[in-house]
Amino acid sequence: MHNRLVLLIVAAIPLLILSCSANSAVDHMWLGDSNAKQGNWDTAITEYQTAINLKSDIPDASMKLATAYNNRAVARINSKDYTGAIDDLNKAIQLYPTLAETYYNRGWAYNGTENYTLAIADLRKSIELKYNSSIAYKNLAIAYNNQGKFLIGQQLYDDAITLLNQAIELDPTLADAYNNRGWALNKMQDWTQAMTDLNRALNLDPNIAFAYNNRGWARYELNKNDDAAMTDLNKAIELDPKMPEAYLNRGILYYLLDKRDLAIADFKKVLELTQDPVMVDHAKRNITIASSSGGYVLYR
Repeated sequence: MHNRLVLLIVAAIPLLILSCSANSAVDHMWLGDSNAKQGNWDTAITEYQTAINLKSDIPDASMKLATAYNNRAVARINSKDYTGAIDDLNKAIQLYPTLAETYYNRGWAYNGTENYTLAIADLRKSIELKYNSSIAYKNLAIAYNNQGKFLIGQQLYDDAITLLNQAIELDPTLADAYNNRGWALNKMQDWTQAMTDLNRALNLDPNIAFAYNNRGWARYELNKNDDAAMTDLNKAIELDPKMPEAYLNRGILYYLLDKRDLAIADFKKVLELTQDPVMVDHAKRNITIASSSGGYVLYR
């Protein structure tokens, strides 16, 4: 998702409160504000919580404590502590349920834990609460894209395309959504529509290695264009030399071009790069086929 997290500004308490007792609720509110301005979120949270414990009816006390939890969550997200961030944001929302930024940030954190369903729900909630819609919609598109990509891995291609359609509707410039929809269409053997999406993805971002991998195979299946397919697969490997899918596909293409030694080398490279049981099984089967005198069914 776009790295646009939302820090909230905690309003300062006027200095005249220094005349209050050192143990007063208002004094702890001021200390909370002071520490929050310096980014000392743990201390700020402690001070706000103390203030609320001393006097629960302080104006905006719950919102300030929620703000401190929100801002500490932002720091945790930037440190990739998504679980800690979600815990903070849950507390913020419990304290102040209508703060749009907390839902937006929690959606970002859920995305980090790959819980895309909850990410989508929170981003939608932030939009409902009138958070900056242009930013929220773009991140909602990314969440739909990520969920769609996950469903492709589960072989739920129709469901994936439904989500990817929503991602593209929300953000027509999201190159990876076109790439993933093209990948799903490849899996469904709709080579023509896959080519359209993959061309669009690469027009928007010419450095998506996986899009070259996907387009390379679509080109071969659609037009039996060996040269164009090989060019794309080589480009995918150039951009990402650790992509096992590209070696698997290029190995199959080498085999079809009767370049068996090169095919076997690529299939062996797959075994070096991944322990994914499906890809390992396909690579091993393909090595057996390419090493024998016959056999026409290769696995990808």
